[in-house]
Amino acid sequence: MQPELETPRLKLRPLVIGDEAEVIAGVSDIAVSGWLSVVPHPYSAADFKAFLFNYARSGETYVVTEKGEFCGIVGLEDGVLGYWFTPSHQGKGYATEAARRVLAEWFGDTDTPVHSGYFAGNDRSANVLRKLGFIEIGRGRKNCRAMERDRDHIDMILTREAFTAAIPFEAKSDRLAYRIIFPTDCDAMHAMISHWEVTRQLGPKWPWPPERAFTMARSQGFVGNGFVWGVFREGVFIGTVGITDGELGYMLHPDHRGQGLMVEAGRTAIARAFASQAIDAVKAGVWSDNAASRAVLERLGFEVSGETLGTSIARPDPSPGFDLVLTRERWDALRNNRQ
Repeated sequence: MQPELETPRLKLRPLVIGDEAEVIAGVSDIAVSGWLSVVPHPYSAADFKAFLFNYARSGETYVVTEKGEFCGIVGLEDGVLGYWFTPSHQGKGYATEAARRVLAEWFGDTDTPVHSGYFAGNDRSANVLRKLGFIEIGRGRKNCRAMERDRDHIDMILTREAFTAAIPFEAKSDRLAYRIIFPTDCDAMHAMISHWEVTRQLGPKWPWPPERAFTMARSQGFVGNGFVWGVFREGVFIGTVGITDGELGYMLHPDHRGQGLMVEAGRTAIARAFASQAIDAVKAGVWSDNAASRAVLERLGFEVSGETLGTSIARPDPSPGFDLVLTRERWDALRNNRQ
């Protein structure tokens, strides 16, 4: 797995020697170590160094930070998920967000299930694991080193299918649902952009023939100014839609065209952008031979603002196109008319 990962709020990176003070302070709190199995209490500098040099592996053990501030650790080692967060960073959804990103990376490469569990009474951890899609497979006794005794333990497992099904949608419209794109969506996205009629209408960076490594790079969850969603119909990935740096972009599998789905998805994305971003207009671009996409944009209320001449990997020769714009004022007027 990659050594560094990101989510909309968090950054995940390898453990380094400079984390010593933060880790010692975190797990020296019995409210943290008392729910872990192998962490001793008290926790010393020697314990940290043993963990750093003998157990923590890049791409398996991640320090979780929010705006540079240490929050905790998530690890997925030998198919077992573990994590802890400092008390001041609990109850904010960080554990779920960070673990979901790590699990998405894992299941992007393999179908091998992941194991985890929690000590009885750790309701926070139980809730995190259930939200991630884990199910209980047994109960037993397990040693808690910090408490120096065996305790009741709930064993859990997560399959790729259960993980994907548990990823929450961020928005829904009449026929569609929308959420962040994860590595588990790479196969479906790659199948979509393997259609020439899809890739030739995309922006300049999309390669032709398609390259799986590039598709995977676009399946990591967008982190930046705006958002990109996977578009799902009855649980099936059929396209993408997003607004980044004030510009609308989308793609749709050929099997789902001609049904008004991208107009529906575009309206959902534009409503989200104007509600959550401080922008006065949304831009868009379209190649001049893409009449279907231009019709979508015009149905959404976009108006042509200029003509362009550009290239892409799939279009090495200069090709004409159009720039379009949809102002907030026009969007509000059109929305009021539809109501």
